[in-house]
Amino acid sequence: MVGRYRLIKNFWLACAHQVYGAGKCERIHGHNYKVTFCIEGPRLDEKHMLIDYRIVKQAITKKYDHHLLNDFPEFNPELGGFSPTTERVAEVFFSEIERLCMEQINKPTVQWVEVQETEEATVRYERVHT
Repeated sequence: MVGRYRLIKNFWLACAHQVYGAGKCERIHGHNYKVTFCIEGPRLDEKHMLIDYRIVKQAITKKYDHHLLNDFPEFNPELGGFSPTTERVAEVFFSEIERLCMEQINKPTVQWVEVQETEEATVRYERVHT
């Protein structure tokens, strides 16, 4: 049988940010972000997992949880990054999860990352298959 595994997991983290040129969002404010990601692959690792999702959660939360996103170069235009819009947050988290996947022996791939900023606003950044 030929198959493919798909892991979908979510976790929460709290971050503050300041989005320049975005009206009232120019003021420093915070969100409880819901981060959901999807990882796929045809093979499992030695623990019979695509990836231990705790690795993903720990990597993201250890770096960003309860921090001002603008303090990180990737979210600071003055340091070569981008303003920490929800779109850019999803893209950066995707890249971080992709890096973690490449470190795994079975090399799963991240398909998409969703970042829910409010009850009304969610952004999905996804892999484009060409």
